[in-house]
Amino acid sequence: MNILDFIPYGKENAVKRSTLCALTGMNDRKVREMIEQEKRKGEIIINAQDGNGYYRSSDIADVMAQFRQTFHRAMSLLSQLKPLRRIIRSYGYRVDRNGKLIKEAEYVR
Repeated sequence: MNILDFIPYGKENAVKRSTLCALTGMNDRKVREMIEQEKRKGEIIINAQDGNGYYRSSDIADVMAQFRQTFHRAMSLLSQLKPLRRIIRSYGYRVDRNGKLIKEAEYVR
């Protein structure tokens, strides 16, 4: 089953996640995972966070709005790492580029 078959083109045709669950017979978590997988493959799936649901679009205004929304969410998540990293360092560890904890004495830049 391809989740894209259930996500239409155009803002006016947006479909809510609860509807996607009903149409696919999958639970909310699985639907979110499938949408995430398609986005990682490069599919443009818009969710304006306005309660209207998901839709596909190649309209530059939609794509830019989704980019800004995703960018701000990513920056917000990244900003939460700084205090966590500070605590990790206080325990004598470092975090490598893959997110793995390494004892300070074993850390190689």
